[in-house]
Amino acid sequence: MDGAKTFYDILGVAQDSTMGAITKAFRDLVREHHPDRFTDPQAKREAETQLKEITEAYNMLSKPHLRSQYDESLRQPDTPVVQKPLHEQVKELLLQAKVRARSNDLLGALACFDHILRLDAENAEALFGAGMIRLKNPHWRAQGGVQVEKAIERDPFSTQYVAAYASFLMDNNQMLRAQRLLETALENHPADAKLQGLLEQARGGAGKSGGFSLFGKK
Repeated sequence: MDGAKTFYDILGVAQDSTMGAITKAFRDLVREHHPDRFTDPQAKREAETQLKEITEAYNMLSKPHLRSQYDESLRQPDTPVVQKPLHEQVKELLLQAKVRARSNDLLGALACFDHILRLDAENAEALFGAGMIRLKNPHWRAQGGVQVEKAIERDPFSTQYVAAYASFLMDNNQMLRAQRLLETALENHPADAKLQGLLEQARGGAGKSGGFSLFGKK
């Protein structure tokens, strides 16, 4: 490849590495280079570039059929690497993000969501997923709230987004914000029992909402 870094070089693994070794390398690099770890703007931009390379490398090497094609392209440099259509890339990244989130690999899931947003900045599901993860960290909470609110704006008919965000607000004693959010949502979903129940709790000042996690009820 004329001296260019391969995806194996980016992840710091050998070409004959097992899938387990590749996954471990990816997770370690995500933790090391995630932009949210940096406050300096230049360092954050550099980390974003590195994370994009890391995620692209992992997305190629984590799928046996794509890895096989990539390995062939390394053996024969003139062989093009097949690139999937954007919607298929996004679909696979969403699936990976959900699997990692359910496995409590939140940084890995966040890397996938952020990669989707670099491909499609308006993707409501990725905005919601990234935002809900960031809400869990006090240092990222402001950005997380912005992302979740954008997701609700992009997909105003998703009761899941509203219920999860309202639950978070209520759990953090932001009852008035939760009320306004739920009242607006109920204009589109006047018969939704879940939203109605949350609104009653918010109006009553209940301390806990019963809990809605990133991908369903706790």
